[in-house]
Amino acid sequence: MKLGAITNGISENLDESLEVMVGKGLRHAELASVWGVNVGHHTDAQVDAIVETLRRYDCTAASVSPRSFYELSILDVTAESPGYLEDFETLRRSIDLAEKLGTRIVRAMPFQRPSVIFGSNGAERFLAHQNSLWTKLLKLYEGPVAYAEERGVIIAVETGCDTMASSCSLGARMARDIASDHLRIMWDTGNNVYSTERQFPDGYQAIREYLVHVQVKDVRVDLVNASIEFCPLGEGDLAEQLSPLADALRSDGFDGVVSLENVYRPPGTTPAETFGQSVDTFIKLFG
Repeated sequence: MKLGAITNGISENLDESLEVMVGKGLRHAELASVWGVNVGHHTDAQVDAIVETLRRYDCTAASVSPRSFYELSILDVTAESPGYLEDFETLRRSIDLAEKLGTRIVRAMPFQRPSVIFGSNGAERFLAHQNSLWTKLLKLYEGPVAYAEERGVIIAVETGCDTMASSCSLGARMARDIASDHLRIMWDTGNNVYSTERQFPDGYQAIREYLVHVQVKDVRVDLVNASIEFCPLGEGDLAEQLSPLADALRSDGFDGVVSLENVYRPPGTTPAETFGQSVDTFIKLFG
């Protein structure tokens, strides 16, 4: 198990992010946004600068994490939709960047969703869109997975509370149904809390076979009031689950990267300041 961080959770300035990371002994950088530009949208000169900056700090790329397919509704999108084609092209460019950085892990998102329901006894008609949306999800991923197979990379589908893979169980189901070694799961522990799935042991047991990358953050969820609040690591709903999760990753010999995702933003603070409120706990738990 290797430890890293999502760089723009510290600063959009890559030098500043890596300097903080290296100061804490973290040398595995997950790249989502650099210099205010989402990955997959940098110029050739910016791509060269990213490669050189990581080299200069002796850091490796844990993953390249574009937002491909995140803002597209599963209800409306087709494989011919302009938004789908644009996001697919962003994914291709992100794979180019990953190749230059020496990582095989490239994130993609599983589309915005209505409630994911597998209905029966009438529920499939009134609540679950005739159970058609899951099949549509799998169909929409046929092209990206075929391209990943061609390029020899792994699409790491991130679990997200507002997407079609809102829990470890659904992420694992997606990986099983697609059945390609080039599609695996990027587990965002905080995103899944809203699904009511207990992240450890239940979520981990569901997803462990398909896991290639872990993002760690903590949250407080009030499902009745549709509320999610970010908080320092170890101070939210995952507080008692993180230590046994880390132990299980070690015991199972997980050899991927666990990234600290700092999205905690109380008013009047900077990302670097709030990163400092979680990083020592992160290292103590997972180091």
